[in-house]
Amino acid sequence: MTRRRVLVTGAGGFVGRALVRGFADLDWRVVGVDRAFDAPAERDGIRRLTAELAQGVPGEVAEVDLVVHAAWVTTSPETLGISAAEHAALNLRPLLAVLEHAARARPGAFVFLSSSGVFSPGDATDGLTDGDHPTGTSPYAAAKRAGELLVSALPSARRGDRAAAVPRAARTAVHVVRLGYLYGPDEVSRPSRQEVSLVAGWVAAARSGRPLAVRSDDPARDWTFTPDLAPALERLVDGPPAGRPVHLGSPHVRRDSALAQLIAAEIPGAETVTVPAAERAKPPMIPSDIPSLRDFAWTDPRSGVRALLAGAAA
Repeated sequence: MTRRRVLVTGAGGFVGRALVRGFADLDWRVVGVDRAFDAPAERDGIRRLTAELAQGVPGEVAEVDLVVHAAWVTTSPETLGISAAEHAALNLRPLLAVLEHAARARPGAFVFLSSSGVFSPGDATDGLTDGDHPTGTSPYAAAKRAGELLVSALPSARRGDRAAAVPRAARTAVHVVRLGYLYGPDEVSRPSRQEVSLVAGWVAAARSGRPLAVRSDDPARDWTFTPDLAPALERLVDGPPAGRPVHLGSPHVRRDSALAQLIAAEIPGAETVTVPAAERAKPPMIPSDIPSLRDFAWTDPRSGVRALLAGAAA
């Protein structure tokens, strides 16, 4: 059987690296592109290319079956010392270059990784569904929402597509995927993503003897273990695209205090402390009903935390 091929952008970052490793574990041939890589290559079957995507996808990238666009700058424009418009350009120019490449190369599927960050806290009460309209106004939210709209312009193989000038066999199945709260191995601060996840922050605090700070409002969040992402995406792209953004992630919802206590229970001497909430939190993201994922075994938070700590210790 011929091994399938995937191009992952942002492959040096937290999510991108998890995808590269995950697809390699699934026996895909992987090409990872990023402007920098923080660690050496881990195994055969993974090719890494250092490039500025805004200048175009490197010519060495061969034909692939799937493109996953994970490259994104999440660090705020204020922290970077740039304007909101410059921040949007940092994200949208690479996306446009990758879309131009996909329009020429016609991979079988294209996945754009968006985020529940497109929503504002008032967009839902109990949980954010894919039927809720996002109204987030931060530079991050605005750029992600613009990305969702840009990606939808690719001639797609989805049912009812009107791009009749493009033969159906040559069209690309477009999937816009919103991710929620993520945690997993190998998470470090880097210029494009200076703030790490709550879980990584709590683990670092516990290991340095500091208390794990939990907001006084103790929000509930959806928690997805990053090693689950590649297997879930493999199933997703084997099915038909939804024609709208879908919410991909674990159904496991826990309050901050519950996750912090899971970590504290695994690290001797660790304890939690309550701190004031700086701003209102969004409701948890509710996964979309995706037929191919109805029986998917998402990692529960307790198992994920234990695997994360065991891997870091090793």
